[in-house]
Amino acid sequence: MKYLQHMVIGTLMVSGVFAKGLAENQSWNNFRAPRLMGDAPAYSLINIGNFGYWQKYDAYSAHTPSGNSGGIYPRGTAANIYLDGVLVGGYTGDLLHVSGSIYTNGMVSGYIDESGNLQQGGEVRLYRIRKDWETLTADQVRQDAAEIYETTVSGVSDAQIQAVMDQYEEDWNNWPTHLGAPFYDLDGDGVYEPADGETPGVANADQVIWYVASDADVGTTSALYGCTPIGIEVQYTLWGYNQPGAALGQIVFKNIRVLNKGSEDLTDAYISLWSDPDVGDYTNDFVGVDTSLSMMFSYNGGPDDGDYAAYGLAPAAVGYDFFAGPIVESAGDTAIFNLQKRPGYKNLPASSFGYFVAGGVYSDPGPYGDVEAAREYYNLMRGFAPTDDLDNPTAWIDSSSGTSVNTKFPLAGDPLCNGTGDCTGNDVDANPADRRMLINAGPFTLAVGDTQDVVTAVIGGIGDSWLTSVTDVKNTDAVAQTLFDDLFQSVPSAPPAPVVVATPFEDQVLLDWSGLTSVSATESSDISGYAFEGYNVYQLPSASSTADEAIRIGTFDVTNGVQTITGNVFVPEYGTTVEIPVQYGLDKGVKRQLLISEDYLNGGPLYPGSEYYYAVTAYNYNADPPLIEDKALETALTPIYVRLQDAAFGTRYSATAGEGLEVTHTGPGQGEVSATVTNPAALTGNTYRVSFVADTSYTHLSGDDVSGTLWTLDNLSTGAKMVNLFKQGSNQLDSDQPIVDGVQVIVSGPLPNTIVEIDEYASWPSSATLVDGSTDSHLAPSLSQTGGIWDNRAGAVNLPSYARDYDRFDYWGFDDVIVDFGDSSLSWEYYSGWLHTDSTEGSASYGEPVYQPFAMYRVKPFGGDTIRLFVGFWDYSHDGKWNVNSEIIDGEEVFDWVCPTYGSEAYEPIYAIQGYDVNGNEVSYDPAKEAEYISYQFENAVEGYDALNLASNSTWGNAAGDFNYPFVTAMLLGAYYGPDADGVYGLGSSEGGVFALPQAGNYDKFGTQLTVDHYFKFQTAKGNTTDDMFEFTTSAPLAADSLNAMDLERINVFPNPYYASNSQETNRFDQFVTFSHLPDDQSDVTIKIYSIDGVLVRKLESKQNQNQYLQWDLRNNSNLPVASGPYVAHVNTVHGERVLKLFIIQRNQVVQYY
Repeated sequence: MKYLQHMVIGTLMVSGVFAKGLAENQSWNNFRAPRLMGDAPAYSLINIGNFGYWQKYDAYSAHTPSGNSGGIYPRGTAANIYLDGVLVGGYTGDLLHVSGSIYTNGMVSGYIDESGNLQQGGEVRLYRIRKDWETLTADQVRQDAAEIYETTVSGVSDAQIQAVMDQYEEDWNNWPTHLGAPFYDLDGDGVYEPADGETPGVANADQVIWYVASDADVGTTSALYGCTPIGIEVQYTLWGYNQPGAALGQIVFKNIRVLNKGSEDLTDAYISLWSDPDVGDYTNDFVGVDTSLSMMFSYNGGPDDGDYAAYGLAPAAVGYDFFAGPIVESAGDTAIFNLQKRPGYKNLPASSFGYFVAGGVYSDPGPYGDVEAAREYYNLMRGFAPTDDLDNPTAWIDSSSGTSVNTKFPLAGDPLCNGTGDCTGNDVDANPADRRMLINAGPFTLAVGDTQDVVTAVIGGIGDSWLTSVTDVKNTDAVAQTLFDDLFQSVPSAPPAPVVVATPFEDQVLLDWSGLTSVSATESSDISGYAFEGYNVYQLPSASSTADEAIRIGTFDVTNGVQTITGNVFVPEYGTTVEIPVQYGLDKGVKRQLLISEDYLNGGPLYPGSEYYYAVTAYNYNADPPLIEDKALETALTPIYVRLQDAAFGTRYSATAGEGLEVTHTGPGQGEVSATVTNPAALTGNTYRVSFVADTSYTHLSGDDVSGTLWTLDNLSTGAKMVNLFKQGSNQLDSDQPIVDGVQVIVSGPLPNTIVEIDEYASWPSSATLVDGSTDSHLAPSLSQTGGIWDNRAGAVNLPSYARDYDRFDYWGFDDVIVDFGDSSLSWEYYSGWLHTDSTEGSASYGEPVYQPFAMYRVKPFGGDTIRLFVGFWDYSHDGKWNVNSEIIDGEEVFDWVCPTYGSEAYEPIYAIQGYDVNGNEVSYDPAKEAEYISYQFENAVEGYDALNLASNSTWGNAAGDFNYPFVTAMLLGAYYGPDADGVYGLGSSEGGVFALPQAGNYDKFGTQLTVDHYFKFQTAKGNTTDDMFEFTTSAPLAADSLNAMDLERINVFPNPYYASNSQETNRFDQFVTFSHLPDDQSDVTIKIYSIDGVLVRKLESKQNQNQYLQWDLRNNSNLPVASGPYVAHVNTVHGERVLKLFIIQRNQVVQYY
């Protein structure tokens, strides 16, 4: 849905649009302003999505405390509901009753106790909760508070915001489950047990309202329609979802629980949902019903509406859906009751629809206080026109087919089909008007002690025309129905919103949402298959901007291959849903901080003293959502107000954002730690230490389990542990690292058990072709980031020959390995452990030991020993010689080293074994003892050497002898060729070549002797260890009395002169100049402004000032515009005085109306 285009972040005036006066004879003397804190709340509203929907504790619904339209859609714009309510009608014996809430309210706040007495006051009040109440910030509640107090976003006070936050806490902690308020009953025992993890709430909602009302007051009930009370108690539960930009955010769900606590059964009972929808201007509305959806709706009577046009919007629409009506017994069926399935029952569907028109043929049932009105409304409930003849009711007529047909669902045509069918405009009241509508369910019997639940929803829709708004309502209703059918078990939701801290500088803004607690909540969330995907950063024109006015200035998303996310979105101009991009990931990694220096709305830099608005959201992703079409859900935009200013009065920053701090390192590792200033204002001047803990694990912010060598950060100055166990980055570009006390600490190091590239030994082009291809079930060789020349088989246990292991070097630790082709070694067969001898029949050296053309060494790290290893290979050719592959190219023999075919004669992997003596000491291959090795092999008689057993493994999976599993396992060496003159790599290259390994003669492909000292060195990564420590110290902002004196001289006023306008003014009535660089240390500031002849014109005061700026609205103490001319401003502070001269030139004053 195109909700993002119409979701309003704030509001110019939240108090709504004055729709009309109340029905005749009705008084609003029982309305009060919202009561908060110690006084029980009378009013509140569901407003967490894109709908603002007011409630009063005595069942008045969709009406504001000030008496205005109380269904605001889109939130913060115009109204589409003036008032709505629920009515119950039926008989006790022969006596008709109609109770409920319409213009005159027949209900009072309170419940009926077991003795039949009405209980009011105290804990009987309206409750409102948010499940994220513990983590709410002032910015997240600002618009909520502005709406509660019916003021502007810019005008709401900090005290009002705090009162709203306090009320959320109060209501959560005192949630009245014993009166019927819903909760998550984890063990199903019906008892609320917070100690066992049970919490308030319903349907996985983000915001819930609950209150109870009844018709137990005789006078109140009689004032409605002249009836006596039924004795019903009605418990109202309303809920919404924090998804203002998605379909769920356009819906307010409502569960109406009706209990008969009277003394008689209520028979032939009906429940009626009634609404007076005023879509903008109340005089021009149509209504209708969609019988396939059991939904009544209202829309504007034409393409234009002044109330919505004021916001640049087409008229909205509103619908009411009957998801689950009252239940009746029905064998073989299953009903929904209390959001649970109940076999043997069925829910009654909507049984009828009706309407009436102020001043029309069928007007409001009346008069109030007279049973005649009850008869009229009861006829409406039964599906007839509002007449008072119950025995001979007047049927609704559908004449759309050309003949008159009685119907209980008038106006059921489709308004999108050019008004065809039984549409408003084809009825007895043809013109757009102030219409009311109702949808009913019944009849049923509500016996004494019985309870009925009715589940409904109020749905908003907004398109680019009055009719596409109806389409939008119906599309959203389909989403609501899907969630209800799932009984709200798998409600998709956006991640928890990031908690953002904005720090202004003189010409920059730092947005920081790196708090570890909130980051963990956001990034580890996985809700109904929707996993965290990324953050968006926006700039907004103002606190009251619509979302389509916001500019996205950055996206920081998980590097996982998910970039642009598309979704089926209702596009009003097409009148249907279209698949379009909804998120624009870049796969460049998550960041949790952004330093902004540019004005993305207007272009150019950010200016000192200017006001800016930003928002940071989080979004998630589900590639295949099971319930709804939205693949990505984004948190609401919460405006963050920032006014650029320098360091606090009398202080100077000791560092700049982006500045790197000096880090000292002790220890053997080759890791890196950088400490970069992100927020100079947050620096502490303390010293910090990064240290490492081995073989540990923890759950990362993303929810992933991380193990290995992890790092911690300690504040050595305070003793506080700032970061406990965090993963290392792969490099210093890894931004997924914590920010602490204004410093981002990035800890990186080579991954353990990996090989690093050494340019002087091996540097391979990334596009080179490996001789030994990847089709023979073994891993692609890897020496370094640019390519490689070797393959290592599995070695954790002895596995069959075809097994491979990606962790090729994890048995080396920090040791390096050298393969030296400038030397030779005896070698042993891997499997049998026998010394290799010449097995070539007829050879002169037949049976003699074979010296292979290489030696292998193990180099221990950090200045440790170098140990020569015992080498071996797998002699597939059974000739005792380590063979290499060769072929004739251009008449020359070329050695490719290893044949690409597994099992060929030239496919002979190399092994290297660390030996041990009988005492467990490491044994190094000693050329001086080669005769002993040979003798041991053939005679097994060398004195003092009979304990050496060179068999590395005698059977699969079982170690034998005194050797461990081979230190180097199944090493295959291949050659990369190219590029030639044509840029061709590989065997197809015709000339040149980067490298080709030699045969014993140590020559490359074309016979040139190697120049790399005859050996390869495989150098392991030397990562961070528990012996490594890194330390750095920050510099706190500097404060001094001398700076106070300097800053006193910086106090100024701008613009000066004021020449008829100010670039920061938003309209011609908003005139001001701004005093800047004032003390913001909570001291008092007084500014007296004098005319040039010494007359005091205006006195400005700021007690306990925390802002460097103070505006003068160019008015005098009598609130009249000052004259043009020169003025003198006397600024008085605790740090001294400052006198400023300024010149004001007022614009021409034009009388607009007279």
